[in-house]
Amino acid sequence: MTKIAFAVLVTLGLTTAHAADPALLGTELTANGANPAASADGVIPAYTGGITTPPAGYTRGQDHIDPFAADAPLYTITAQNKAQYAARLSAGQNAMFARHPETYRIDVYPTRRACGLPQAVYDETKKNVTRAKLTQDGNKVVGARVGVPFPIPQNALEVYWNHNFHWQGHRYHAVTSGANVYPNGSRTKIIREDWRYNFYADPQGPDAKHENDQFHWMGVWKAPARFNGSGFSMFNTIDQVDEPRNGVMFNPNTRKIMRATPSAVTYDGPMSTADGLRKNHNMFVFSGSPDRYDWKLLGKKRMIVPYNAYKASATTTPRDGFLTPNHLNPDFLRYEEHRVWVLEATLKPGYNMEQARRIFYADEDSWIFLMSDIFDEDNELARVHHAFVKNYYEAPACVLEFDVIYDVASGRYNVDHIKLDHGPADLDYDIKPSDFGSSALKRKVGR
Repeated sequence: MTKIAFAVLVTLGLTTAHAADPALLGTELTANGANPAASADGVIPAYTGGITTPPAGYTRGQDHIDPFAADAPLYTITAQNKAQYAARLSAGQNAMFARHPETYRIDVYPTRRACGLPQAVYDETKKNVTRAKLTQDGNKVVGARVGVPFPIPQNALEVYWNHNFHWQGHRYHAVTSGANVYPNGSRTKIIREDWRYNFYADPQGPDAKHENDQFHWMGVWKAPARFNGSGFSMFNTIDQVDEPRNGVMFNPNTRKIMRATPSAVTYDGPMSTADGLRKNHNMFVFSGSPDRYDWKLLGKKRMIVPYNAYKASATTTPRDGFLTPNHLNPDFLRYEEHRVWVLEATLKPGYNMEQARRIFYADEDSWIFLMSDIFDEDNELARVHHAFVKNYYEAPACVLEFDVIYDVASGRYNVDHIKLDHGPADLDYDIKPSDFGSSALKRKVGR
């Protein structure tokens, strides 16, 4: 065990003898591997299981009822008082205060540890403690299924794979309303319909034919106008070095299906609709192959992070009022103090990628990367990436509901996966593996 990993375990009250003991889950740790205890000052409450049933009055498919709508902010952080909270802020948050000192603020609400998962997922997570293994220099996970593979992580890559495999159902459908937003107030609306089939999370698995398949993902754009009718069907693999992501794209102008370039969709090829603001490996904060970075686990710390995004993702939230110049309107955003795992990924010598160093902040309860600070080749902070989670309590599942990536220099930003206009995702949509691929994509775009 590395010195870093040992230090992290010590902060949890564990020893090296307990490092891979499944009996810790549900006792000294939560069933998903978090510290169940409240912080000494009571700011972070004890974990009591999250929300696992919908509140009274909830109708499936409609906006989620905000279980914390009555909460008021405990305090507000601004450029003027941020020094008081320096220990809980990231480099990216400080950069946003410096870039937009008059308008950027963080409203901090009571910490609500709302994330909860089905018991079957916890059962598989417990089994993963002894059966999950990293192979191929950490580029592949074998033996794990359904739950997070490493609920008692030993190193940074195990935390990365926990983020990549956090449970959010295995058959997904949503209509998302993203946008590119510019400092002058102009916006480019982006609408994309998504379907995903997650092999890793399939409760009937594992299927030997899909041993290296994580999920299939199909998307069809309806906006902006020049992308209307274009789409993709991608096969997202686990070991992307041995078998890079692959799939097809459809161009409505030529009416042709084209093969995607594996290296571009696996690494830092630009997302076509994001106006240069987002790379392919920025989807879901980071979902690319980890092999071009050296990874370090920096420990666990208390941070002020985006959380419980019920208000921001509701269809009642006005698009014009929310997508304001320079940054999302803080009136609709909720931040809370949580414990997070901190990871650093530094580009290996010999590779040339724009995003040369990255700091990730992984939520201890869900394992989702809630924030990422992205540095360029000169080690200057270039992008700030925030992901907003909420509990789909009808599943239940803690889901990355939407994310925003800010360009520090220009003040532009891109939002993806948000459900402003069309309601929440369906995490158990009627879809099967044969509903993906070039023929299926042709059927979708031809509707």
